[in-house]
This record gives sequence, structure tokens and C-alpha cells, in this order.
Amino acid sequence: MFSVASLTRIIISLAITALTLSACSSGSSSSTAGDNIGGTNINGGGTGTVTLIHFNDLHAHLAPHLDRVAVAATSGVPATTKLQERGGLARAATLIKQIRADNPNSVLMNIGDTFHGGVEALFSLGNAVADPMNALGADIGVPGNWDFAYGPNVTRLRYASLTTQETLALQNALSTSTGGLISQIKRPNFPNLAANVSYTQPANKAGQPFLPPTWTTVKGGVKLGFIGITSDIVPRMSSVLATGLNFIQGEANYKALIEQQAQSLRSGGAQLVFVMSELGIHRDKRLADVINSGSVDVFFSAHTHEATFDPLVSSSGALVVEAGNDGYIGRMDATVTTGSKPTFVWKLMALDKSIAEDPAMKTLVTTARAPYLAANPNIKFPMSYANVTLTQSIATVVGKTSGSLDRRQALENTFNRVFSDALRARTGTDLAMTPGFRFDSVIGANELLEDNTVASGDITLEDVYRFFPVVYTMSTANVTGQRVKEIIESGLTSVFSRDAFNQGGGWFEGFSGINLVVDIAGADGARIKTASLPNGNPIVDATTYSITGCTRPDDFLTGSDVLCSYSGFTNVTALNNTTTGSPYTVQEIFIDLMNPAGVNTALPTGSNHHIDQSNTPVWPYSPFVQPMWP
Repeated sequence: MFSVASLTRIIISLAITALTLSACSSGSSSSTAGDNIGGTNINGGGTGTVTLIHFNDLHAHLAPHLDRVAVAATSGVPATTKLQERGGLARAATLIKQIRADNPNSVLMNIGDTFHGGVEALFSLGNAVADPMNALGADIGVPGNWDFAYGPNVTRLRYASLTTQETLALQNALSTSTGGLISQIKRPNFPNLAANVSYTQPANKAGQPFLPPTWTTVKGGVKLGFIGITSDIVPRMSSVLATGLNFIQGEANYKALIEQQAQSLRSGGAQLVFVMSELGIHRDKRLADVINSGSVDVFFSAHTHEATFDPLVSSSGALVVEAGNDGYIGRMDATVTTGSKPTFVWKLMALDKSIAEDPAMKTLVTTARAPYLAANPNIKFPMSYANVTLTQSIATVVGKTSGSLDRRQALENTFNRVFSDALRARTGTDLAMTPGFRFDSVIGANELLEDNTVASGDITLEDVYRFFPVVYTMSTANVTGQRVKEIIESGLTSVFSRDAFNQGGGWFEGFSGINLVVDIAGADGARIKTASLPNGNPIVDATTYSITGCTRPDDFLTGSDVLCSYSGFTNVTALNNTTTGSPYTVQEIFIDLMNPAGVNTALPTGSNHHIDQSNTPVWPYSPFVQPMWP
């Protein structure tokens, strides 16, 4: 399904277009610290209570969906989880209206991944999300790393301040790369911030902010200042996605950035200063600990999807909160009084069935989803590096599972275990690996739901694209035992490092064919205690093993030794779909694994763990899915 030649042309075209926008441009209208974009002209200095509404990591979830929710331990009953219906922009709209009615002096923040995540988003390059999201009425936002994932043309058309000439050039390039399917990109109707991103190209924009770094507004006479920070892992996802942009890296640089911007906002009269950050709650907590006391009042986090029912209190005095994902909304009431320090009250509010659906928003969501729910949609994936067309309604049941599937564990989860096991069984390789995505669908099987029905285990086409909201192909390769262990240690560091700025990406990859004993609380590079094959024989450094894994679009250009974005493999060979003769896409092989004979057959439960960890508690026994180290 992938053409290397066409992919190369597309990526070169994207890069050239992004780097050679007309020099006659007057430049982006990015704000400097303290500019009042969209706010009032009233000077601050007042007192009263303002409400900050925190909505993060929508991941294009337009409609309600199942989620796995923690149930705290009670007297003699250990912590567990349950399945509940959560989310949906129609419920979010209702709750937001209720909060605003309760306190009109409010600000709605949309932080993190918004326009990427599901099948509607993927096949429309995020356009299907725009109308419902814009109707939500966000005041200010920050893009997430996945909002850069459609490539630099889409990123600029969606977010950047552009001249007419620049817009036309980008639209023409996008139309070419999508075979004429898409040229227009719908934009958010609210300003977005990114203090940590600047242009490197074209030359006339070098050093300028890609998006405004700050925003101020006045609510009830209280002047509020906001610093926006997007995710800095975009260059690691793919260098192409960061074409022409520089993302600040490192704790010291972020400390200096936040202190500088906060001081500028305070000098401009901001009585309260907030950081909206897509760095993740672990990095935000670290930064809150090391910045100057009193510079920031609250860090509103995104990216890591952690639900903080109680704010984290930092050494600087700044609070740190994250509102889970699209299944929650956070409310922070900040009260400013004369002669006293401001006070803050945080409440995490579930978007569950107790919240009625807003009729107008529900209509917008229904309209956005209707083409994909049609019986014969015939919608082509708009990027020409993959020949994929939706020919069935996304509500079509394409398989079943006999056990519940989700990715709600950072180290090892049921979905990654089942999928990697099935891959290895299909290809006959010694090992298999799958990326550690943080997002997912949640599939219940033989579990009691909140309406007292039993989950069926049905997997729809929509679920498939929730698990894999990107199109990549599958390959087999060879790898030494030493390189496998290096990859595992790298993945463990990325998820569990005690230095938050050594963390990055999603959660730990899924592996099959290798049994691990690890100490997730251990030192970087030294967490593996033992690594063995299923027969108990150790993984030997000098031995070569066969492996099945993913080949992402950019892997073709990185080198011939790359699998799942890691180098060091040999004999990387596309895994072909015998029906089409083209390399399997990940969606195709997942469906095929569920339906080897063309009929729905249940996937196994994957109950046998491949990884034993040390005594570090994990969710739901601890509050955080990804441990928060002291």
C-alpha cells in the first residue's frame, strides 16, 4: 500500500513548501508576552473569583465511548477498575454551559491533542473535528504533538498566521499531496499558544514565534495571564513534522522560558499567571518545583492523560493539575482578595451519563460523523503514500474479543499483549513488537456495564482506527539480542525515568516472545533484570532473532535498518497481504487476525503477562498510570 517513491516526493514537497513561503510576507502576527489577543482592554487590579475550565486531550473523540475508570480501594476491598460511558462533545458543551452560567467570569482552555485521533479525523486531516470543536467556545488553546502529525502544510494552514500568498501556496501543495482530495484546512476559531516553538525557515521568519507565546484577558476585573507550551517531542516523532520549526528542549531552557514569560506578564499587570502545557504532568511538576516562587500560580497539564482529583503542590507554590482526557472537565476557581494570597479550589468533573447532551452540539457531531457511518462510505485516505479506502460503515463489527482490551497500563496492557502475540503467531517470527501508543479504544468483554448489561466484546471498524489512528505497514526483520535489550531499555527510560526530561513519547512498547523481569523504579539503562524466551532460555546478546514490527512512513527515509522507528535491524522485509499483494497496513492485519477465515473469531484474552515488574505500585493501586516519582 506504500510507495516509497511517492512518499519521498510528498515529504520533499512538504519540506520545500514549508521552507520557501514567500519572502514578501510581513511575518506571523505572533504576540509578544503580555499581548491581549481576544481579551478586553480593561485594566486588571480587581478582586473576585474567576473560573478556569480545563479541557484536554480530546483526540478527536466526538461521541461518547467506553472508558476504564479507577475505583478506589475501600475498607477491605482493593482498588479495581470499571467500564463506564464517558465523553462526547455534546455532554462537554452542556457541562461547560453550566459552569459558565454559575460563573460568567470564566475561561475555557483547550489543551493538547485535538484534531487527531479517530477515523473521522484521519480521513479528513482533522477537518471533521473543527465545526463541533469551534462550537464549544474555547477562549484559548495549545496544540498537542498529534496536531502536528498531518505534516507541516496542514499544521501551518490550521494554526499559523499567514498571508494570502502563503495560504494559497500551502493549499496548492496540500492539494497535490492529497491527489486533489483536500486543499482547505479548517482552523480553530480561538487563539492557540506555543511559547516553545519558533521558526528556523524561511529566512525572513527565522527566530520568530510560530504561535503567540502568551495571552491575557480580564475577567471580573481580574487580569489573567496565560503561557502556552506545546509538546516538544514532535521532532522525535518525525523530523518531517518539525520542518522549519525549532522546539525548545531541556529543563534549564524551559525554566528560563517560563520565568521570563511570567515576569513579563506580571509586569504587564497580570494578577494570576497560568501555564497551559502539553509537556505532560511529570515535566510540569518538575518545572513547578524549580521555577521561582510566586512566578506561576497553576500549571494546567495535558499529554499524559492523568486524572488529578487533588492538585499537586510544588516547591514554588504553583499547583499542577491534569483533567484526564476527554472523559473529564476540570474546574479551577481562583479567588483574588485584597491583601491576601489568591486561593484555588479544584474539581475534576466526569463527563458521564448524568450529563445531558446539548442538542445543538449533538447535531454538529452527528453531521460530522454521518459520512463515516454511511453503509458504503467510499472515502479515500487523503495521503497518497497509502492506498486505503473506507468501504464499510465505521459501525461495522469486524471482530470480537473474549477478554476486555485497552491500553490503560503504561508498562504492559491487554491490547499490546494480545496484538503482539497474534502478530508473532501469524508470522512465525521469534519476537514481535508494537508501538506504545497512549490512546486507544476500550473494548469490554464479559464485564458488567453501568446499565447492568454485559459487554459483548464486539470490535468495530471505528475501534480499529482508535487503536491505530495512523496508517503504517508491517514488516519482518532480524535483530540481535543485544539490540533488543537496548531498545527495551530505551523504551523503559522514555516512560519511567526519574528525570522527567528524559521521558518522552507514549507508553512502553508491546513485546511478544520475550519474558522480562524489570525494575521500573530502577536507573535509566539498567531496568532489565532478566530477559528470556518463552521456553525459559535467556536472550543472548550475540544471537540473531527474527521479529515482526511496524514500518512507519518516515522509516522508509530514515534508513533500511529501521523498524518501529528504531534502527539496528537487518533484512527488513515488507509483510505482504496475500489478497492484495501489497504490504499489510496495521489496520488490515489487525482485522485479518480477528477474521482469519473471513468470519468473526474471538481474539484470546492475552491473560499471560510477558513482564514482571518490581514492587512499584501501578494504576489503579496508585493515582497515576505513569508513575509520579518524588
